[in-house]
Amino acid sequence: MASKLGRSIIKAQRPIRPKGQVKCDVHKQNEVVLLCQDCKMLICVKCSITIHKHHVNSFLEICDIKTRHNQILQDFVNETENVNIPKLNQEIISSRTKKTSCKPMYDKLRKNIIDNTKKCKLELDKITEDYIALCDKMEVAAMDLIQTHITDLESRLKTLRELSSEYKQTLQTGTGVLVYDSVTEIREMDPDIPSTPNIDMAQFTPCIDRLSHLKQALGNLKLTTDHLQAGSATSGHSDQRPVVRPKQSTQAGQASTGDVDGRAWLCYWGSNTVNLINNQGQVIQTVRQSSNIQDISLDPTTGRLWFCCWDKTICEVSTSHKPVTRFTTEDDPLSLCVTREGRVVVGSWGIGQGHKVLVYTVDGQVLHTAIGNGEVWSITQCGVTGNIAVVVDRKRISVYNSTLQSLVNYQGEGIQAQVKGIQVRGSVTLDEFSPYTVVYDSKGNIVIADGTRDTIELISGAGEYIKTLHTNKGDQRPVGIQKGDVLWSYLVLDTGGPGLKLLKYYSD
Repeated sequence: MASKLGRSIIKAQRPIRPKGQVKCDVHKQNEVVLLCQDCKMLICVKCSITIHKHHVNSFLEICDIKTRHNQILQDFVNETENVNIPKLNQEIISSRTKKTSCKPMYDKLRKNIIDNTKKCKLELDKITEDYIALCDKMEVAAMDLIQTHITDLESRLKTLRELSSEYKQTLQTGTGVLVYDSVTEIREMDPDIPSTPNIDMAQFTPCIDRLSHLKQALGNLKLTTDHLQAGSATSGHSDQRPVVRPKQSTQAGQASTGDVDGRAWLCYWGSNTVNLINNQGQVIQTVRQSSNIQDISLDPTTGRLWFCCWDKTICEVSTSHKPVTRFTTEDDPLSLCVTREGRVVVGSWGIGQGHKVLVYTVDGQVLHTAIGNGEVWSITQCGVTGNIAVVVDRKRISVYNSTLQSLVNYQGEGIQAQVKGIQVRGSVTLDEFSPYTVVYDSKGNIVIADGTRDTIELISGAGEYIKTLHTNKGDQRPVGIQKGDVLWSYLVLDTGGPGLKLLKYYSD
């Protein structure tokens, strides 16, 4: 029989009689003399009047079919000896030749990879050496600058001490002329103490996507066949970089990367760019899309950026930093969140027809749907329970489980009303509560940016008011949370202009 790697050339059939056996398999004392064409079996005379008596019209005598079958056999022998056997021999020779060349080919491939790796290491070592040399020079320059500053200060100190002693003596015994000259000398002095020179003249920013850049520098290993599993042909490294659980928000949309240095993705609602910034507000990376972007989210497992667009596309940013369309939606997407289970939750505009919250697979298959009134402005998932909270119509918070079964509806219950930042008796009314975005913290509580009262509120996952975290001077916009419950907030700064602040509202 053929192996699993090939195909059998013999069709399986139920054995009736050994090949070449002239005796009937049923009536073993009789010889077969007929062919039952209906059953495709050789039978004896007794079979023809018993088991096969209803097939009488299909009977043929063996002597009548021998000539025809002899020709079939001869054709097979001719084709086998003249065509198939030579072809198989040639294929075997060709395959053996390829097998012989296989090892040298892959030895050369391995050598090229190793040689190029060594070159990359040498170039990295050279870059490192150059950087270190620059650091050494900058250190010497900074030390000289500081030492010059110290020398100048010491000289000023010595002069001041001498003048102070001299002027004491002048006060006691000096003439009017000496006093006048001394005061004139004082007025001509520079009273300002020079500030310490800035020695922060160099900064090193580590690459945030080191693996993909290293692969690009090393070269591309292209696999042209699909009979091997990708995992067996790779080194085991993954392009997907795990990060701590991030959160996102709409409008000046923010998705914190969760890195320890406080990087965050920012997108102004309706623009076609997304920027990665550090905690000093410097842009590290920019991603551009052909269509305007509605909302952004980070995959908590892979760390990759996702966003939804005006043109109803849901996109993921690949390791090459290029947006790739993963699927399209039927309704206009307004917000999204990538869950820890690898699902994409999308909220729609729902103009005139109410909103939809849909849970998709990463390739666009709809798993769960929730329909309601209003528009879905923000979506977040709890890292503790897996529940999903959404802002609906900027009027309420709706909480669902992972299959979009409704759990909680919150409309500001328990939040104390304020007048000019001072709490007064009574809770806020429905008109005074206008949630902008929501995010979950590490405890499973929900952080709410209230756009009407310009506050940041904290409620439990069950919808119970806990406290007001922050009261802004005006224009409270989206919030986001990164590792350690560090809260990003887009709000009005002390300067009066809009900007970002980092707030830590409790610690473990």
